[in-house]
Amino acid sequence: MLTIEGLKKSYAGNDILKGISIDVNKGDVISIIGPSGSGKTTLLRTMTTLEEADGGHITFSGIDKDFEKLTGKEVNTIRRNVGFVFQNYNLFNNKTALQNITEGLIVARKVKKSEAEKIALKALERVGLTDRKNHYPSQLSGGQQQRVGIARAIALNPEVIFFDEPTSALDPELVGEVLKVMQDLASSGTTMVVVTHQMSFARDVSNRVIFMADGHIVEQGAPKAIFEKPSEQRTKKFLTDILANV
Repeated sequence: MLTIEGLKKSYAGNDILKGISIDVNKGDVISIIGPSGSGKTTLLRTMTTLEEADGGHITFSGIDKDFEKLTGKEVNTIRRNVGFVFQNYNLFNNKTALQNITEGLIVARKVKKSEAEKIALKALERVGLTDRKNHYPSQLSGGQQQRVGIARAIALNPEVIFFDEPTSALDPELVGEVLKVMQDLASSGTTMVVVTHQMSFARDVSNRVIFMADGHIVEQGAPKAIFEKPSEQRTKKFLTDILANV
């Protein structure tokens, strides 16, 4: 469904991604874990063309091409077929929850306003926020804002949704409501790639876990294998350290 080969990205001469290859199959829930600065967010942003890659190949949605040779039209095709849930919500403060969701449908997809509102209401229902449709972001908790962000991604009916640490900006008591929505999406067969520090989600909801460090994929496999019998010392140390602080 989505194949990335040899993905590279540098900033100011520093290699952030050092030839990453990853396959995403329909229905996959892939959790990407690893220490801060390992390139996880950059991987998501370059895979989705939100940032320009320096090298690598993508096969997705009828496109089979090196990143640097993608045309503007092909970039738009990729972006149109992915959803992205940001760490800090990225909602329009001057628009209601409903308007935040309809905006992309009306502007980017040219959907009629009445139809866009129907789609948006269904998406809000899936995240349990129908009663907050006319609230502005300032009137919503962080967890509710992130659920609007997820509804916005759902409404576009993408082939795969990418989540960039979707709970890291939330107070601890709000994390559960967002993870519950994500678990429901996973159960319904939504294809998801999630950068997360929530080890319980990675272990219990994912069908594959990828451990990244220093711009490389160090190890990947089924959650049980990664969490109970990691084969790489770097993975073992990371999990021991992070689980000791839970």
